[in-house]
Amino acid sequence: MSLSRIFLRTAACVAAALVAFAAQAAPQKVLRVPFLIAESSFDPAFASDTYSYTVIDEIFEAPLTYDMLARPYKLRLQTAESMPEVTEGGRVYTVRLKKGIVFADDPAFGGARRELHARDYEYAVKRLIDPKISSPNAWLVEGRIEGIDAAAAEAKKADKLDYDKPIPGIEVLDARTIRFRLAKPDYNFLYILAMTTLGAQAREVVEHYGTDIGAHPVGTGPFVLKEWRRSSRIVLEKNPNFREEYYEAEPAANDPVSQRLYQEMKGKRIPQLDRVEIFVIEESQPRWLAFLNGELDWVNLPYEFKSMAIPGGEPAPWLAKKGVKYLPSVDLDLSYMYWNMKDPVWGGYTPERIALRRAVSLAYDIGEEIHLVRNGTAIEARTALPPGVLGHDPDFTTGPAYDPARAKALLDMFGYVDRNGDGWRDQPDGSPLVFTYSTGPSQLERLFTQLWKKNMDVLGVQVKVEVAKWPDLRKKSKLGQLSNWHLAWNADFPDGENFYQLLYGPNCGSSNDGCFQLEAFDRLYEQAAALPPGPERVAIYREMARVLAVYAPWKTFVHRLRNQLVQPWVLGWRKHQFIHDAYRYVDIDLAVRARYLK
Repeated sequence: MSLSRIFLRTAACVAAALVAFAAQAAPQKVLRVPFLIAESSFDPAFASDTYSYTVIDEIFEAPLTYDMLARPYKLRLQTAESMPEVTEGGRVYTVRLKKGIVFADDPAFGGARRELHARDYEYAVKRLIDPKISSPNAWLVEGRIEGIDAAAAEAKKADKLDYDKPIPGIEVLDARTIRFRLAKPDYNFLYILAMTTLGAQAREVVEHYGTDIGAHPVGTGPFVLKEWRRSSRIVLEKNPNFREEYYEAEPAANDPVSQRLYQEMKGKRIPQLDRVEIFVIEESQPRWLAFLNGELDWVNLPYEFKSMAIPGGEPAPWLAKKGVKYLPSVDLDLSYMYWNMKDPVWGGYTPERIALRRAVSLAYDIGEEIHLVRNGTAIEARTALPPGVLGHDPDFTTGPAYDPARAKALLDMFGYVDRNGDGWRDQPDGSPLVFTYSTGPSQLERLFTQLWKKNMDVLGVQVKVEVAKWPDLRKKSKLGQLSNWHLAWNADFPDGENFYQLLYGPNCGSSNDGCFQLEAFDRLYEQAAALPPGPERVAIYREMARVLAVYAPWKTFVHRLRNQLVQPWVLGWRKHQFIHDAYRYVDIDLAVRARYLK
């Protein structure tokens, strides 16, 4: 071999080694974000909390998703190759899938490359009615898909679901086509097809991991779960099997923030991030300090730091100097407290029980919650439906939300008086009346506890406080072991049905934690579901709000305002109502980060 050829070969080897070294040494784009509450599980059939689903959304994929920037919210394609074909007046939905989509690698596949199949969506739906799972998300399909209620009843009786037995309303026509036949017309089913709860799941993965499947999520999405320290730290990494996709969005022309975000991400391959590190930080002070130190890339401004950080609704000069971006918004959400309608003291539909629940609601100072505890970052909720959701009625009212004199009069009228002279009201039969308030251990939750204790002291109702971690309270709630619980619901889709399903009688045992079961309400719910969006459906939602005001199964609190602060090196991001933190649409400007953190 000539000397020149040896030199050329050596040079080529050195160049290849340098390229490999440079690739290895290149700084990764790592996003670091906080969770306020611990996750529960990454099994789409089992999880029902926002934080778990923030992770699930990046691993699993439904046929449809939402445009990141379009407002009003707009559906777009995800694994579907075209919008579902809707026939028979809203009863039949045919979904055709894109070619070449594959799952992330996993030992359950035995080293083979596993392509997405239409049956993976059939399997995801069937898991929601498996009695071994007791899915809180069964409401998404029960009563909707033809034959699924009968299949669920049969599985419950046998204590086992036969996954190989067909359900009439789910037809896998071929590897890339699935057809859903509904029990009745349902114009919200397109939204259901955009929910990650129905994200494609491989049966062999679920069977491989068994009861530990919640720790081994495997989907077709842009990220994989790399590390999970429960209630502490979650790490996602880019899925090397994710298909070639590029950022697309339709920002509103009159929204300069959307236009800026669009320009930051336009045409980039998805995802841009190499890694996402999530930290569970329940207390607001360490979360805020971590953001100020550049250890977190965004934060929802804690209530107690609002006056310091955004006086007058704009970032303070010292934050602006850091380049921090401010993104305010009103969430499509509701914070509320349900009453367990099966509880022997607080539940029931008789006049005295209704009066008891109303009295406690009237004795709670919602203004103090908004202005003192939440520091003005919320608006009062008069019904279950927030602004921006079909059916929201800004004019609905039943009078003042806070009226302690009326609350005392109600209790006096129905015999809830102090019968033994100990200073606390008793039940009409003379037994003690105790309001058990279940809550978490954080400083913010302690403020809510203090407010409840103060208001109930004025009313003369004895309070017992039960403190536990959120996942533990969730388990007790699903088992019907709490007399009430303070919850929040973030909209899954922009229609009133998504909130009223939390009170629909057949959903007792899944999403209806309080087990409110009233035939008149259920009938209205079913009538609304069968109508297309429009004035008729809105009128029914208004009547449903009146029914709830009469029976008082809930105490509605607020719709929250979000004051999001974002580091200057984060590109393309603001929180999305329905795809949560949307890590796939985030980029990091490493040069800007290096400049600010030097």
